[in-house]
Amino acid sequence: MAKGSGTSHHRLRGITGWGLIVTLPFFLLGLTYGLSGGSTGFSDWLTSPVGAISTLIFLTTAIWYCKLEFDEVILDYTDGGLRSFGLLANRVIGFVAWAIAVFVIIKMWLGA
Repeated sequence: MAKGSGTSHHRLRGITGWGLIVTLPFFLLGLTYGLSGGSTGFSDWLTSPVGAISTLIFLTTAIWYCKLEFDEVILDYTDGGLRSFGLLANRVIGFVAWAIAVFVIIKMWLGA
């Protein structure tokens, strides 16, 4: 293994972990607002700028953190072609999940 090859991965996990910690209260606030607001409470929260932006940031960091953790599992327990396929599939699935979440939230936020 090359010297320092895991440093950027460790830093990214730390940054995304802090992103989750910072944005979690806003996400939970929106969730409680949504639960107490009846059937339209959460959608009202997502259509507000604070709700949409905090949810986007929270989901972005959560999906990125999950992708990094699954990368770690793939790197530890697979090798060869399966490792390459697993890393590629993890990257694609993470991006697709993120793109769908961003599309839905932005569409709700802009009222389209």
